[in-house]
Amino acid sequence: MRKTNGLHRVRWMLFVAGVAVLACVHAAGAQTVRGLVIGIDDYLHQARLLGAVNDARDISGALREVGVDDLTVLLDGDATRNNIVAQWQALLDRSRRGDTLVLTYAGHGSQENERVPGTERDGKDEVLVLGGFSRTGEGTSERIIDDEIHQWLLSAGRKGLRVIFVADACHSGTLTRSVDARAPVQTYRYTPPYTLTDDRLELDLPQEAADTAEAYESELAHVSFLAGSQEYETVPEIEVWDRDGNLRRRGALSYMFARAVRGEADDGDGVLRRREVWRFVRENVRKLSEGRQTPNLLPNARGDEVFLRTTPTEPAAGTSATPGVTRLHVRDAGPEALAALRERLPDVRMVSDRESPDLVWDAGRGEVITGLGDVAAYDVDVEALSGVVRKWEAVRAIKALSTRNSLRLRLDPGDGLHRPSARIAVRVEGSEGRWLTVFSLSGNGVLYHLYPEPRDRPTVAADGPVRFETEVTPPFGADHVVAVSADSPLDGLNTRLMRLDGRKAATTELARSLGEASGWWFGIQGVYTAP
Repeated sequence: MRKTNGLHRVRWMLFVAGVAVLACVHAAGAQTVRGLVIGIDDYLHQARLLGAVNDARDISGALREVGVDDLTVLLDGDATRNNIVAQWQALLDRSRRGDTLVLTYAGHGSQENERVPGTERDGKDEVLVLGGFSRTGEGTSERIIDDEIHQWLLSAGRKGLRVIFVADACHSGTLTRSVDARAPVQTYRYTPPYTLTDDRLELDLPQEAADTAEAYESELAHVSFLAGSQEYETVPEIEVWDRDGNLRRRGALSYMFARAVRGEADDGDGVLRRREVWRFVRENVRKLSEGRQTPNLLPNARGDEVFLRTTPTEPAAGTSATPGVTRLHVRDAGPEALAALRERLPDVRMVSDRESPDLVWDAGRGEVITGLGDVAAYDVDVEALSGVVRKWEAVRAIKALSTRNSLRLRLDPGDGLHRPSARIAVRVEGSEGRWLTVFSLSGNGVLYHLYPEPRDRPTVAADGPVRFETEVTPPFGADHVVAVSADSPLDGLNTRLMRLDGRKAATTELARSLGEASGWWFGIQGVYTAP
């Protein structure tokens, strides 16, 4: 990229494309935290998932590490409706005023026509789809409707309990950007909306509800909501490096939630506050999903409330942003091209399309596709491919640096696909009062130094966010804008970046430029363009 000049209804918000409800555990007094953790990969009649059980195991492990002993974990076939309802009720029965209940769910979500007419803005109930769900017969009862969960939360509030509810699922069938068919096979936590003609689920629900947003917020004052994505987004499963050093499929929201609970969101005082969880989860989910998934927090006013007490930790052994060997799948390349590729990129691991490649090179069409299904670069031959691969290695390294100290970058008019001559802007927030440097990496790996100007005199962005405007021009693909902020001048970094300006910046050169990263804050934003 080159630079040129309310909360509506709690029940409705519960499953807006994946939801996490975070309770704030006050520091005063002694409370017990109790948990029910659910993960479903195996579905009898829906698409099988690959990361929901991994999510449940990771979250339960994180809760145990911070002292949660009363913990029930239901996986796959054990996560039936009867078991879930019984275990939730058992948690309520065991709890005392001031306790916190943790309920987490990873699996499919969907929508159906509202059960109580007039209680949903769009006329649809949001649903957690369990492993045995079917559209006919007894399997129709294997689901949980948002109206039910609303009643569960009300019951917890009447007992004086606080609730943490994480639902890493979605009901939205849309995408911020389409997925290229040449990308690795994707899994989404989504079951298409359905209509049941033979419904065996019997529920006794109130036939009317509070008629204002204020009334709903008052009813559930003991909870707050972190929505995993926007209504127009869906929830993909992604690959990340787990704590044991293995590459696993996961939900980005559950993955970052578990890391937050372990203390990675903490500023070092052993107290995990709501604003810390929000900032950590929001920015890292966006980075892991390349802007396909943006969490929401509703309401967002109680930022200083204590979420829980934890032990500050060092970063996990790996993340999806961990630099490592790039896995490349090649399509339609002849023997000469393959030989040249191995000579130019001897450290790249050649894999099949079933081995979750990081990048796919379609040699016949000269295009590179990312693992998430975006076209990363066009007009790519063997020589140009090296720059594309090194660029993505740099992006992974920058994401790893920015896991804890994240600046907020946003794209206007959004994270979609932008066409030639379109005007777009990148906004950098969170650097106010600090020294700031901004550069971009084009789809083919060329680095452009964007800020500050004049380049030999860094400035402090003290008056508010910094905004960069640009027009979409070739080369097309995936540009990444990178912001670096620090409490002291970034003279050395600026000098090195200016030397790299207009060049293909190999990973080693860029890593050397960012080698002074102690105490620095980073932000990164993908900008996707196409002819």
